[in-house]
Amino acid sequence: MNKTSVTGRALRPLITAGLAGILMLVGACASAPLVPQSALDGARVAISNAEKAEAGQFAGAELGEAREKLSMADNAVREENMVEAERFAQESQVQAELASARTAAAKAASVNEEMKRDADALTEEMERTGEPR
Repeated sequence: MNKTSVTGRALRPLITAGLAGILMLVGACASAPLVPQSALDGARVAISNAEKAEAGQFAGAELGEAREKLSMADNAVREENMVEAERFAQESQVQAELASARTAAAKAASVNEEMKRDADALTEEMERTGEPR
């Protein structure tokens, strides 16, 4: 027997074990998704924007649901369920954006109604003073 074939046979189990270890490390890294920080941050920003727009007054249910979904996302992160955390964070952001949109619509409707009342009052005043429309 030559020296090379004996050395090769002796190293074969070490090489196999090394490759198995590398595969296990790669598999472990691939199976542990990262915290969905951008989704969580997006939800927090959307909730903050909705609060600044006074969504609590005009779309309280949607804003409350956004907060609840964000809390569920934070819980999922603590439980290391990152897929669920990302889903809840995205749902939270959508609810907060819906709250902002409903708030903007309610405010616009209020302004529209006020303008209509002002126009009606002006028309009434013009009729009272005898001015034509």
